[in-house]
Amino acid sequence: MDNKQIAEKKHSISPVKVRRTISEILMILFTCVFLFPFYVMIVLAVKTPSQALMNPLSFPTSFELSNFINAWQMTNFPRTFFNTFVITATSVILIVLVTGMGTFVMHRTKNRLVRNLYYFFIAGLMIPFYLSLSPSVKLMKNLSLMDSIPGICISYIGRNIPFAVFLFMGFIRSVPNDLAESAVIDGCSPFKMYWKIYFPLLKHVVSTLIILDTMSIWNDFLYPLLILQTKKHQTLTLVQYVFRSEASTQWNLIFASYLLSMLPLLITYFALQKNIVEGIAAGAVKG
Repeated sequence: MDNKQIAEKKHSISPVKVRRTISEILMILFTCVFLFPFYVMIVLAVKTPSQALMNPLSFPTSFELSNFINAWQMTNFPRTFFNTFVITATSVILIVLVTGMGTFVMHRTKNRLVRNLYYFFIAGLMIPFYLSLSPSVKLMKNLSLMDSIPGICISYIGRNIPFAVFLFMGFIRSVPNDLAESAVIDGCSPFKMYWKIYFPLLKHVVSTLIILDTMSIWNDFLYPLLILQTKKHQTLTLVQYVFRSEASTQWNLIFASYLLSMLPLLITYFALQKNIVEGIAAGAVKG
């Protein structure tokens, strides 16, 4: 092989390297597309009203941190944050506790009717959300639970139970029967068996449910709009209307308020993100 052929071989690009380069370029482009709305939100949140209207996408020439103070005051942030936190925390905790214990009973019982309840809950995943919306609101009215925090918590719990049952059952079925049999021999009660043996093994599904349900409930707009009717019960998503009027829209304050409301959710996400993919994948395979 002469020197020319060796040089051509060195400078040749393999198909694998070409595909890898193209894949990396595409991933970078997709990342930029997904991050662009966050860029818009951040730059608008620190602009003056005139800058937000004239040059919404440009980098701010000055940082108006007073937007966050004004958004805090106009939204009565401590109150609306407290309402949102109570609704989210109560709903998520009860979903995890009630669904986990209920699924454990469905798995361990020998009663065929009780065991088949699993398929009843799974059927709830097949019902479109908007199809059940009107009956849910009507039920809240009949039970006198409209415009109440307990009422909307009950709605969220009922809406999220089917998916929670699906994930819990997949994990509980994967627990070896030898552990349960050993616990029974040692005189362990079903309640103690669940909390001492099963629940510590369910950390992935619990983390998955916590973050998915927290994101869903915290960011929900439709249910609070239909059920919560007074200002004292408003959530962070509903209170955004305070920045809109028939004459104008205060975009800089809107996005400042968005950033304030996102911070708790981001903290929760980054604290539990390592278990999300593993939890969903394991639940789907084992279920």
